[in-house]
Amino acid sequence: MKKLLQIVAFVLLGSTAMTVKAQTKVRLATGVTSQCLTGTFGAEGTLLADSCAQFKWAITGNGTTAYAYGTKVTYTFPAAGTYTVCGRLYNSCKKFDTSVCKTITVVSCDCKLTTEFSFSTDCKKVKFKATSNQAGAKFTWNFGDKTTGTGVDPVKSYLSEGVYKVCVTATWIDSTGKTCTATFCREIKVSCGTPCDLKGEFGFVNTGGKFRFKASSNKGYTYSWDFGDGKTGKGIDPYHEYAKAGTYTVCLTITDKTGKCKIKICKTVTVGNPCGIIGGMTWKKTNDTTWKFFATSNTGTGTTYFWNWGDGTTSTGKDATHVYKKAGTYEVCLKIYDTKKKCFVYICRKIVVTVGSGNVTKCNWAAAGATLSYSNKTACNTYFFEGKNMNLNGGNCIKYTIVVGNSGGSTTYKARTATHTFTTNGTYNVCIKYYDSCKACDTLICTSVKVDCCNAKASFQVDSVSSNGKMYVKNTSTGAKSFLWSFGDSTANSKDKTPIHQFSASGTYTVCLTAYDSTGTCSTVYCYTVKVLKTRGKTAIQGLQGSSYPNPADHGFYLDLSGGTMYTVYNTTGQIIANGQGDKLTYVETANWSEGNYRIVLKNASGVQTISTVIAH
Repeated sequence: MKKLLQIVAFVLLGSTAMTVKAQTKVRLATGVTSQCLTGTFGAEGTLLADSCAQFKWAITGNGTTAYAYGTKVTYTFPAAGTYTVCGRLYNSCKKFDTSVCKTITVVSCDCKLTTEFSFSTDCKKVKFKATSNQAGAKFTWNFGDKTTGTGVDPVKSYLSEGVYKVCVTATWIDSTGKTCTATFCREIKVSCGTPCDLKGEFGFVNTGGKFRFKASSNKGYTYSWDFGDGKTGKGIDPYHEYAKAGTYTVCLTITDKTGKCKIKICKTVTVGNPCGIIGGMTWKKTNDTTWKFFATSNTGTGTTYFWNWGDGTTSTGKDATHVYKKAGTYEVCLKIYDTKKKCFVYICRKIVVTVGSGNVTKCNWAAAGATLSYSNKTACNTYFFEGKNMNLNGGNCIKYTIVVGNSGGSTTYKARTATHTFTTNGTYNVCIKYYDSCKACDTLICTSVKVDCCNAKASFQVDSVSSNGKMYVKNTSTGAKSFLWSFGDSTANSKDKTPIHQFSASGTYTVCLTAYDSTGTCSTVYCYTVKVLKTRGKTAIQGLQGSSYPNPADHGFYLDLSGGTMYTVYNTTGQIIANGQGDKLTYVETANWSEGNYRIVLKNASGVQTISTVIAH
């Protein structure tokens, strides 16, 4: 398929009354490009510099219309086809409104190249073997000692023992003519002594923002953790509580008993709001040093509020007043616990305290009931802000300034009201400043706004990866109606809600889930790195599948039943906890079971087999 690259651009010139010199300046120019399913839209020109200017893109095709906001946008088309892309510039102050539309053809590229390598060592001599999912791929090597090589199976002789980071890059031309590359790296140990065969892995369970990590190893003796937020820990199964939502890289270092062999394993964890707590904070500045804060939440009676003022002091309560002793920028954090004290959410905002600044005194308008209100009735990302509850007769003495956005990306409106369209999701600070030039006093009132225009939130957990390379996942997405999985290997994507995926070879794979809302135009993506280590399975006894996954288990485990096999689960006292029968993969729920060892008896026409599993919450 011939590679297509569509580029369109249009220019809106000034009026004929402009001078020749003025006409040489571009007032508005836009461009639209696409590469495979990714589109890039851009606009520039003097018309965009006006604070009242708003720019919006509309992308129509395949029976749907999607919207994007901002002068520079990257958009992923849902499928190949012909689309109409319209750029609209609207100026609410000057009532200027223009739209220009162009047609763009989007093609799909089939570049899904993956690669990895295996190796064997003989003292300082190492034999490498590269593999790829594409026949005809060419390989280049970086052996980690400032030397390189080519070919599918090179042999490298190192000058000295040590640990080297070796990378192989596969190159392949897809059917569109695009050059595709994929790189795979791993550390190898070159040694003429006893090899270090230390192996390990770790998993985790997230309960209300509190993580329990659990490591496993064949010869591990000490376990050191880096939780990715500046905190560390030790032990095989530590607990860790994150202070803020976000994505963290957790690294585990396992060392054997000799202290000479060690491995490092890293994974990413996403800390969100698993309890469904929705909270916020607003504040009023009554004078230079005194600030009043007000908390909101959806958790009802029994909610606990904990404040950290950023100056080394704390307090509790839904509404709180704090007095700062020094000028500076402080990060105020509010921690909201649910009624059961098990789940919480963090909210942090920065405030600027100017103690004794200048000759401007503080008007007492905030204490008298002045507020900053907002609403978004027209669109989920368009907000109307208004300073109200004011009874001022200052006439021309009163000046208003509304500042929307965070540091480095704010927009200022010189008015008591403002309509603002946010181009991306996020939490933003909004402040209004009242200034009385006649009395030389002012008041600053701030609030926070959370913009979230997509209800579909992608997330999943990997329950286990069995020794035969089969991965079991749990889809924990919210607000989603359809799903698309990519497994990081050569297999096709899956649209199942909770697929069971079979990896054909050992390696490290990036598994990604895209969750779409009911319209199919709004989506979020969550990715997780999975490490697969395939081993030879044990021969089944009497035709029965003699294993359960995962083991240890938390919320549940799988049994691969066949031929009408019956199963019975006993606790340590011999009491029957669960039983059933099936001829396919069966999930056994264990969320309410006590921690400990359990015995599973499998029985069919071929005979009886007993296996065991461990439950660890």
